[in-house]
Amino acid sequence: MDHRPRGRETGMASGNARYKDGSSNLVDVSFKYGEQVKIGNFCVIEEDVVVGDNVTISDYVKIPKGSYVGSGCVIGSYVRLGKDCRIGENVSIKCHAVVSPGVAVGDDSFIGPNAILLHATPDGTHMPSKVGKNAFIGAGVYVNPGAEVGNDIVVGAGSVVTRSIYVRGVYIGSPAKLRHTKITL
Repeated sequence: MDHRPRGRETGMASGNARYKDGSSNLVDVSFKYGEQVKIGNFCVIEEDVVVGDNVTISDYVKIPKGSYVGSGCVIGSYVRLGKDCRIGENVSIKCHAVVSPGVAVGDDSFIGPNAILLHATPDGTHMPSKVGKNAFIGAGVYVNPGAEVGNDIVVGAGSVVTRSIYVRGVYIGSPAKLRHTKITL
């Protein structure tokens, strides 16, 4: 199997990423990655992206300019990361999730399928949302621009986080409200 990026890349990436047979990836020459990185088919990885060790990137993922993905992460199919995102270590982002430009996700967190972490208000003001360490964001959750989800917080499926939440517990609803404080993560 040929381990080089395929497609219309601007140059060879450094490291030892493994590509699936028949892949058609667009990979920039400045893409840097660690050991045991697996990249699916039809991915777009732009300039100045850094990916840590033992990362799995599924098919049809886009990682734009200046983003960082920490070691041990698993990125599901059709995930879209925004420019200058910071994804911590051991984060799992499930299929069809959107992490907008400038958003930071803390270590050991989980972002469910179809979750959307926003960065801009309707008037165009750039206010990236933020997710703390060991957080669990359920399927279909919206985190509004500027809202922060603190450490050790669970946000239930379909919830809408309209403001920053920091008290450890389970939040559900639209808007997301604290429902339980006794959780074991």
